[in-house]
Amino acid sequence: MNKTYTITSEESGKRIDSFLSKKLSSFSRGDVVRAMKNGDITCNNKVQKPSYKLEVGDEIIIKKIQKQITGLVPNENIPLDIIFENNNFLILNKERGIQVHPSTIEKEYTITNALITRYPEIKNVGDDELRPGIVHRLDKYTSGLMVIAKNQKTFDLLKEKFSNRQINKTYITFVWGQPKELIGEINAPIARAMGYTRQKVVLNNSGNFKGEVKEAITNYKTIDSFESGILSKRKSSTFNKESFSPVISIIEASPKTGRMHQIRVHMRYIGTPIVGDVKYETKDFKELNQKLFKSLNPDVLHTFYLHSKKLSFDLDGQSFSYETELPKYFDDILKKK
Repeated sequence: MNKTYTITSEESGKRIDSFLSKKLSSFSRGDVVRAMKNGDITCNNKVQKPSYKLEVGDEIIIKKIQKQITGLVPNENIPLDIIFENNNFLILNKERGIQVHPSTIEKEYTITNALITRYPEIKNVGDDELRPGIVHRLDKYTSGLMVIAKNQKTFDLLKEKFSNRQINKTYITFVWGQPKELIGEINAPIARAMGYTRQKVVLNNSGNFKGEVKEAITNYKTIDSFESGILSKRKSSTFNKESFSPVISIIEASPKTGRMHQIRVHMRYIGTPIVGDVKYETKDFKELNQKLFKSLNPDVLHTFYLHSKKLSFDLDGQSFSYETELPKYFDDILKKK
């Protein structure tokens, strides 16, 4: 396919993805966005964002566009804990252990499979058919608050707010040790490590990484610290020198940017990796995670402790703020306190 559109005065001011979705009616909005991201659709010989506002004389060239068969199917067997909803969005309290959207590993048991069952109207909301209404994501093993858009206008507004850092998010996590600074800001850029599923802090563009290095900022404060009761043979400034029982700290973290695994990577970077996070554990803490898991009920999910506790933003002249209690799985650690 080789098509060219030159924007007229009547077409100026429209978003490029909306404009092309109407022109290419046999393709979905997601098909258009994917083609743009792949460089198969350009505007003035540049790759533009889907939100780009067209101007008179802009030249759009479509080299190639393909339909994607998503296979996203409804699944009524997935519970959704909705704590608020109106006509424009809903607030979801996500369970630990469920993916937000399908992947090559899990295709049918995700949040989006449940959402299109309960809210079929959101099926075409967003930039990707596999992620209807999804403005931001949580890791599979992170629990807590998410906002889901119910229409395209709200999706675009919320996405812009996330991009402009106008949505406040607060997480609670348990980490091994105690930060040297009890309150602080971690300003350390992140890029994808050579192993695809990992991220790493990159300073001065040094070390092995691939892709773009992105700014990443996390504010944090230490709420409390206590001995875990797990004995270790390792001596470290992190551990109580008399009992060799490692310290666990309760951390409140507020990411100002939204990078993949950001809090997990930043906590490791300052020497206090998240309890149970085997992906980002260091050698000093591998033994502790193993001992922790052995001390837990074998039927519980053995993974890291990170919960999205607070979420607040302004939308259409109104202020919205939500907060949840810590989920029960945090009791595994708190009972050791």
